[in-house]
Amino acid sequence: MMISIGHENYLNIGLIVAIVKTNSAPSKKLRHSAEADRMLVNATGGRKARSIIVTINNHVILSALQTTTLKERINDSRPERIDKWTQV
Repeated sequence: MMISIGHENYLNIGLIVAIVKTNSAPSKKLRHSAEADRMLVNATGGRKARSIIVTINNHVILSALQTTTLKERINDSRPERIDKWTQV
């Protein structure tokens, strides 16, 4: 199942490990280390990054959408029998 992460970019839900906000020091460190390792994908379309998506294969994806918006899209796309994502 694919979800829109903004600006006509889509991501497979099964690949997502975490969705974090961009304003903390650990998330900034994650972003810079992914950029140095060439594992950073910028899917913001030139806008400000508002969330960071970490995938199973250690890719870090920047999205212009808020973490709550991404969480809602994941929960809306999943069948009711599957556990919903919760915000921590």
